[in-house]
Amino acid sequence: MIKKHYLFVLTLLASITIGCSHDENQGTAYQPNYLPSLDATNLPVGNRPITMFEDDENPSKMYDKTDRWFRVNQPLQIIQKGKDSVQISLYSPVGLSDVKIYAKLPNYEKRFLIYNFTKIPAFHRSSHQIPLVTGKNDYLLETGNTVTIDKIEGFSTGAIEFSVESTDPLFAKLKKIKSSRLVQFNDAYHVNELGKFLPMNPVLAKEAITMIINYSYALSHPIYYDTFTNFDKYKQEQATLAGTAVDGALNWHGNAEDVDGVYDYFSKAVIEKTYINYIDNRTVYLAMVGGAAALGGGPLASQWESGYVAGHWRGDMSVWSHEYSHHSGYGHSSNLANSGQGGGQQEMLTQFYKYLIHLDDLPFTNPDVLKGWTKTKYLTGTYSKPIFTINPKNPFLLKYKGTGKWN
Repeated sequence: MIKKHYLFVLTLLASITIGCSHDENQGTAYQPNYLPSLDATNLPVGNRPITMFEDDENPSKMYDKTDRWFRVNQPLQIIQKGKDSVQISLYSPVGLSDVKIYAKLPNYEKRFLIYNFTKIPAFHRSSHQIPLVTGKNDYLLETGNTVTIDKIEGFSTGAIEFSVESTDPLFAKLKKIKSSRLVQFNDAYHVNELGKFLPMNPVLAKEAITMIINYSYALSHPIYYDTFTNFDKYKQEQATLAGTAVDGALNWHGNAEDVDGVYDYFSKAVIEKTYINYIDNRTVYLAMVGGAAALGGGPLASQWESGYVAGHWRGDMSVWSHEYSHHSGYGHSSNLANSGQGGGQQEMLTQFYKYLIHLDDLPFTNPDVLKGWTKTKYLTGTYSKPIFTINPKNPFLLKYKGTGKWN
């Protein structure tokens, strides 16, 4: 079958031509000259490559909310800097391979490959000139065809849109995260209430980032959604397995005080909104406590040092779930933020998180990627390598029997 050569011309701040390969019998096919691949583990000094959250990095960099932030569903961050450059940051304890960054211009409907990274290491940041401003280049379209774009002098903010694709299995997991919480660190808590809150250092920050990405994946998981929106069924199944009646509250309820077993139960519509509330795009400030209790509320969600260093690797997420629920607006009277009344979200989420570790169905399940417990210079406690085990009576293990992995 003969393939024809098509040529289109568009006006887009410059001349753009699109060409498809054609049969050799029709003449010499156009041979595109694409930009070379990049290995972010070996970039020149001009790209200003750094590793964020180095153990001995000044914590003030971590607390710079204009510079260190990311959304949990976009741990690989591409930000335009000025009219001709981008900054690439990966908020992940594990690097990515085969990363393709596409660009899209306002009056051209197709995406084209602008950077092709063979490797991006963990917690990497670097700067890259937008090749469109350097001269005429060939680019691979997402359709497999080629586009040739003349030099463009520069881009105003938002005039070029970036998106990411990768064949890396880790990226496939990260892309499933529905939550879009904006993650930042805030020193106001320990500055104003030192003792109750302690400063967080980069060692703990890396653990916190790992935990919040895992946690966000768990919140987004289809099994979590199904269980959360059918909590009454979950409780009934637990009672049946235990051979008892349903204990305490039958379903999710709000912050009103229980009056002799009468709860302000949520309707199905409110339960659905409550789930969305857990995965929306609000800001969460990650902090560390040093007092007798972790705290949450407003943008704050906090954890003890041991929870950051070892607890989340073992699936001990009860405290974090509790404080995150306060951050999401629920008080101690609601079973969304307590484990009483025959079991609430603390218990359910912890059991589910452990089941996901058992399935190896979280983005990160190997504590060796950080080895936080070995960074004794930066810790107040002494820890050993966290070892995960699952209770054979875990309700998700009993129900799903090793199935349910998010493929």
